[in-house]
Amino acid sequence: MNRLFNLDLQSRLALGFLIATCLTGLFATIVSIWTINKSTIAEVQNRVRMDTNTAMLIYNNKLQRIMSLVEFTAQRCDLQKLLTQNDIAGLAYFKRLIRQEPCSGVDNDPALLDMLTIVDARGNVLYRTTHPELKGDSLLKNPLVKQTMAKKAAFCSTELMAIEEIVKENPALLKRAMTPIVKTPLSADIRENRLSEGMVMLAAHPVIDRNTNRFLGVLIGGVLLNNDNEIVDQIKDTVYHGEKYKGQEMGVATIFQGGVRISTNVLNESNQRAIGTILSKEVYDRVIVEKKDWVGRAFVVKDWYITTYTPIFNLHQKLVGVLYTGILEAKYRDIQTRLIWTNLGVTTLGMLIAFIISLYLGNTIIKRIRILKSATEAIAAGDLNYKLSPDTISGFAMLDEAFNKMVNSLKEHNNQLQKIHKRLLETEKITALGKMAAGVAHEINNPLGGILLYSNLILEDLPSDSPLRDNMQKIVYQTNRCKEIVQSLLDFARTPTGDLVPLQINQVINTSISLVKDQSMFHGIEIDLCLADHLPDVLGDRSRLEEVFLNLFINAADAMKGSGKLTIVTEKTEKNLIRISVTDTGQGIDEKHLAHIFEPFFTTKEPLHGTGLGLSIVDGIIRKHNGSIDAESRQGEGTKFIITLPIYSGGKSQA
Repeated sequence: MNRLFNLDLQSRLALGFLIATCLTGLFATIVSIWTINKSTIAEVQNRVRMDTNTAMLIYNNKLQRIMSLVEFTAQRCDLQKLLTQNDIAGLAYFKRLIRQEPCSGVDNDPALLDMLTIVDARGNVLYRTTHPELKGDSLLKNPLVKQTMAKKAAFCSTELMAIEEIVKENPALLKRAMTPIVKTPLSADIRENRLSEGMVMLAAHPVIDRNTNRFLGVLIGGVLLNNDNEIVDQIKDTVYHGEKYKGQEMGVATIFQGGVRISTNVLNESNQRAIGTILSKEVYDRVIVEKKDWVGRAFVVKDWYITTYTPIFNLHQKLVGVLYTGILEAKYRDIQTRLIWTNLGVTTLGMLIAFIISLYLGNTIIKRIRILKSATEAIAAGDLNYKLSPDTISGFAMLDEAFNKMVNSLKEHNNQLQKIHKRLLETEKITALGKMAAGVAHEINNPLGGILLYSNLILEDLPSDSPLRDNMQKIVYQTNRCKEIVQSLLDFARTPTGDLVPLQINQVINTSISLVKDQSMFHGIEIDLCLADHLPDVLGDRSRLEEVFLNLFINAADAMKGSGKLTIVTEKTEKNLIRISVTDTGQGIDEKHLAHIFEPFFTTKEPLHGTGLGLSIVDGIIRKHNGSIDAESRQGEGTKFIITLPIYSGGKSQA
């Protein structure tokens, strides 16, 4: 430890750089790995949750389709007529609603049923469409038949039926219903070797005579889910679009009866559907025993998946099965691994480069410090003529120069720098003021003086009944107003507005519109005034507010290039403010310019076509009226200016 503290400065710098680089790299690596793992797993789990919602919608939609088919059939007049006439033989017509190849595992027509039975008003079987010779037995033990007969209403649910009962309904379903149980690694402990029940989507509907309203019986139909892959394949195609990773399906779906797979597109080691395999014990305890959803990693037959398991309940809310969706974890683990190794590689390379650079810089610093040490010793000895030779390689050139000047004329140099700095500031201010004054004088005052002089001369020469006098008076009025604007611009930063009086903003807008609507630039523009009635007064300077609206109207006309629609809307807001919006259908303002349009001297017009002061003056006038102005625009869709002013109430404005 003492040897560590006794190291020279160069060794300490090297060791310090090494420790700092390693610690920074280690911390960055840990944070990156943690962030990658957390964000990846969270994103996948969120996706799987949404996939489960879609899967459950598909499952319930299948059940509702069965319900709709049974309901439609039960309400048919020919069925009611056959039952009323006790024409049992005629019920054979409804055998067409049964799938012709139910044991194939693939539906030729997914809208058809595996079983359809007609029960009389006492609960006894009248006719089984797939087993017509077996009849007369009671189906009151069936919960849907019992509920339908009791409440004369339709019911549908997923139920477990003994294989013997399934064979009664349709003997051809025996092969599909007989599902052997296959144990896999990490699976739950189920002692049975074969399922003794089948999982059936059932729907029951009362059959009632439309003429007499007499209860004739119950029509019950269903689809056996065992070895029927229609739903799980539809989920896979709809949710995962058949995506594969390294030859394996990325997304899979399964229907469990209890904890045993009866319908799935998960493949076993032989690349066959893993029918009969069992839930893992961890998931079984959570979903089957505790009857709660599961979201997380789970071992499925032979691979790890990010999964969700959702319980399926029967009519009496007893758990009968589970709906599962999952995404193959391997893809996201590979992505995580690649990201981690990439991050480690980049971090390690950065650490190495940083250490080499820091070591090199440390050496140059040490070398230059030794030179500076010698120089200070020489100055301490009285050698004021000692000078350092500039060394740009070490980065100390500026320090060397400062050191040399310090010896000779530090005070004089500092005074010169201060004088130069002050002169630069003064020069910049004078230049800016000179440009503004020259621009104002050249661009506005000289032309305005000529316009005002000759307008007055023409006005004096016009007869009193001349139709041109009104237009000439407008010209004189507008010219005088422009001169006021110039003066206001010069006094903008230090003088308040003129006399503020209560006024109607609608009148100000109407006056402003009348001043511009006859100008040639407005001939092709449609002006739409939507001014609210009975607006409260605002406290303001009429001429300055007219200046605001004229500026906005003219800018809008420029933007629309003589063709478009100008919309002016006034209204009272809930916050006791008057809001005025001016909207054009022009070319709009680029988003990158929108934040700067109220800045002085900012303009997008060509040189000599605008000073960039118009909107900054508008902004200043509105602010001095205790209001605000904002702009909304999108390129190619027009621009909307929104002005808000406080309502005048007695002796003050309500903001």
